[in-house]
Amino acid sequence: MIGEGANAGRVLGLVPARAGSQGLPGKNTRDLAGRPMVAWTLEACREATVLDQVVVSTDDEAVAEIATRMGYPPPFRRPSDLSGPQASVIDAIDHALATLGGQWDYVVLLQPTSPLRLRADIDGAVRLCHETGAPAVIGVSPVLKPQTFYGRLADDGAFRPNAPEPDEPVVINGAVYVGRPDVLLRRRSFQGPGVLGWSMPPERGWDVDTVFDFAVCEALWPHVRGDAAAPLDSVRR
Repeated sequence: MIGEGANAGRVLGLVPARAGSQGLPGKNTRDLAGRPMVAWTLEACREATVLDQVVVSTDDEAVAEIATRMGYPPPFRRPSDLSGPQASVIDAIDHALATLGGQWDYVVLLQPTSPLRLRADIDGAVRLCHETGAPAVIGVSPVLKPQTFYGRLADDGAFRPNAPEPDEPVVINGAVYVGRPDVLLRRRSFQGPGVLGWSMPPERGWDVDTVFDFAVCEALWPHVRGDAAAPLDSVRR
């Protein structure tokens, strides 16, 4: 399903949405632009062209109801050991793959806390993984200020700038992860040798984990997915 004439096998989209959140309780079902936040990730999955199947992994009845209402299959209900704050997303992927069965060439992890990603990010990251043979692809964004703004505070409060580097740093934004199941489950991580980054502007990779993050997301929303008078060039200076 990856491009016309491609023989990439099968691509599974997985939306992990556990109930607990220490930074922003109930964030996955919190209303954003008239819909629960998780609904925007499910909508992006529906718009994407590379996903053969999408499943939701949750212990939250409200999330399960939203997914069912949007026409998705009944979510995989996580066991209690995969539902706490220390739960590993790799374990959730392992559980979903074992529950679903079958052979999958790629797993695409799409966290509902990144509601501003676009279908182009899902399709592009999967195609990059497929076309390059990379073991995984991770969504990344530039840091919000140039590296010359960053430094450290000493114990006495003195500011010490970081040593300049030849390249600007990027940050893993959490919006899209693509992995080959065999490599992913062996490494227990999307990171490792050969992994590539899918570059996204900071606004599309915005991650919501606190009230502050949510407020910024609401402000960015019309510029990324709505009908703002003018698009943003980028939130990065």
